[in-house]
Amino acid sequence: MHRTIGIQCKNTMATLSEKTLLTEIENAETFYPPLTALYIATSTDRDSKLQERARIISFERISQKKFPVHILFWNDVTGDLAKNEVEFMKYFGDFFVHTEKNVAGDDNDRRTFSVDEMDIKRHSAFSGKSISRQKLLNWGFIISVIGLLGMLLIFARIFGPNSGNWAPLAMLFCGLGLTIVMLAQALARRKFEYFLKGNYYLEASASDRIYLNRLTATCPWCASHMGLSHLGPKNGVKEDIFVCEKNPRQHKILLDFTLLPEMTD
Repeated sequence: MHRTIGIQCKNTMATLSEKTLLTEIENAETFYPPLTALYIATSTDRDSKLQERARIISFERISQKKFPVHILFWNDVTGDLAKNEVEFMKYFGDFFVHTEKNVAGDDNDRRTFSVDEMDIKRHSAFSGKSISRQKLLNWGFIISVIGLLGMLLIFARIFGPNSGNWAPLAMLFCGLGLTIVMLAQALARRKFEYFLKGNYYLEASASDRIYLNRLTATCPWCASHMGLSHLGPKNGVKEDIFVCEKNPRQHKILLDFTLLPEMTD
């Protein structure tokens, strides 16, 4: 049986008043064909007093053979949307690991993808040249020691009264060296580390050599190009996420780097 249902949206920061509720009911009375129900959806949080008033008004209207009235607060709207897995994954899919094919559901309801399905590719910088992790670690120690020695000599005024002018350079060497050491140590465990501010990643091969790579993929939803980016809140935990160029808002896939094929030299 055909039913005509009306939904009136109210985007407001303050709670709705009873006057607004009655006004919308009066406006809905003029709708043709007549409504069988009216829903007022609002962006505000639940208001128990307004809910009670709406129930009373709705009960009175039903007794008069008029359409009932319901209020949907923002909590109700988001709660109902979250029950729909397809819609939930569309907007919050980047909170889940999408690297294996989902064993449940059909092809249209797939929410995880294999490396082959996404056609993930590595693009090595410097024409594919690499450096051994141990050599990188050694260079890190050497640069750190140079920086520390420079700081000691500056404090000892070995270079004269203007030695302090060299302090920023010595600190730079210390910081750079320590960064290299930490990266080399991290790559011994993880084999995959984000590098500086670009979209490049340091990867350790099976023979413990370090490559600088950029990763791309093909969007499994729309077949567009995807680039891997290091995303997250400014002061929070960042994650490595493939983002679609055509639909960057909805088509995002969180990378589990442990499922990438191991690099060989």
